[in-house]
Amino acid sequence: MARRIGTTGSGTVTVPAPARPMVRDMSGSVGRADMEFDARTAYDFVVSVNIAAGDDADLLPEDAAWLGRARRSLPDWAQKELSTCFGEGSSGLFHALPTLIVAQPKVSDAAGFLGALDEMPTRELRRLFLGDTLRHAGALDLTDAVLDGEEDAIARLEGLLDGKQSAELTAFLAESEEQIARMRGVLATWLPLYQEVEERVAGMLERDVADRRPDRDTLDAMALIEKITGGMRWFPEAGVRRVILAPSYFARPYNYVYQGSDWRLFAYPLADSALGALDASIPPQATVRLYRALGDSTRMRVLRLLSDRDWYLTELAQQLELSKPTMKHHLAMLRAAGLVTVTEQGGMTYYTLRRERLSEAGVELQRYIG
Repeated sequence: MARRIGTTGSGTVTVPAPARPMVRDMSGSVGRADMEFDARTAYDFVVSVNIAAGDDADLLPEDAAWLGRARRSLPDWAQKELSTCFGEGSSGLFHALPTLIVAQPKVSDAAGFLGALDEMPTRELRRLFLGDTLRHAGALDLTDAVLDGEEDAIARLEGLLDGKQSAELTAFLAESEEQIARMRGVLATWLPLYQEVEERVAGMLERDVADRRPDRDTLDAMALIEKITGGMRWFPEAGVRRVILAPSYFARPYNYVYQGSDWRLFAYPLADSALGALDASIPPQATVRLYRALGDSTRMRVLRLLSDRDWYLTELAQQLELSKPTMKHHLAMLRAAGLVTVTEQGGMTYYTLRRERLSEAGVELQRYIG
């Protein structure tokens, strides 16, 4: 699954005939992007805040226990603000925080990130948090006017947004200083808790990057991204000159995708091999995810449909008579298990069967899918 930060809309699709193959232009008409691995714990700290707000995570037992204790130790106000600022129901504006890390290479750890955040003027933080909204609305030229509170500019921007986005924008502009202060407060409260595990997590991140060297030396950029993310396919985009691959412990088993005007950041789930020495009696999490994903008849039907061709999310939901949120849940489990590839192009999301993974799932599954 990809937790895409800063994107809007999924569009509508026309369902093609089942036997019709999809045809896409993969000619690579845009420029080449520089690829880099970045194992700073600052990125992982930002992801951990999302997990602390209530998301599931694929952690070692001792860290799952730590996460539970850490959440419970937060004062009531911090638990509330954690959910408000970073939970599933949040506006998503504060998910632009990694932009600050990208822009400051010397910010290495969680404390350094929080220090840089505290030094940043409120106006520049407002610019940072509104950047994605303005960029996707094609209204970057309105940035300064919106920040200055010019009513005509704000009205123009609101007219480019859907109802929910417009309401969130209005609320943020009305009380941005208060919202930013609350966000800073909850990060400062979470920092000492994360620091309890940060040194060990840093070792995991470094091991993951080191273990990826053979793939980095032999795979092209697109194949490398698909492999390390466990099934996310990225095609070069016009204007994107830099792709950052940041391993994350707290992202497991998901991917968090962040974006700026000329860069993309994949906070990908670090591999089981980077966790260090494990109890041999504990099954690998990749194996657990695989068979958990297969233990459902709906997900088995999805795989069989994908054996014929690629399918869009909306198509699959219509074919199986499920709501889109339910379909997304099933596809997230299949993606986390490495059974499907997800591709996003032009606001559309489609899924592809990863046949090479089937050989690891047993002969019976191959016989069923064909």
